[in-house]
Amino acid sequence: MAEHAGASADALESARSLLAVRDRELAEADAELAEAVSSAHAAAAEAICKLDAIQAEIEAAVAQQAVTAPVEGREFARFLLAKQREISDIVVAARAESDAKVVVLQQLMGRYRVPSTAT
Repeated sequence: MAEHAGASADALESARSLLAVRDRELAEADAELAEAVSSAHAAAAEAICKLDAIQAEIEAAVAQQAVTAPVEGREFARFLLAKQREISDIVVAARAESDAKVVVLQQLMGRYRVPSTAT
């Protein structure tokens, strides 16, 4: 009987140890997830601010623009092309950030899966 109790206590201690390890692993994964979500949010907010600033610049330029000569028209077209490039750069950077976060989240998904137990 004492032998059975000893085996149960050993099994219980082993299970507790495994749960403690799993708890630490999940806490680390939670911290990484929080960082990934936080940085993704910050990157998106920054991109939106940049796009809003460009929109304001374009709207101000349109409001002030009175194209009366071909030279002014070409200058305004160059301005708009430069703004288009800025917008494109912002979108490309946001897409790259998004793609990087997808990789992080895919890796984290594996860490959150319940490990299979051998029976």
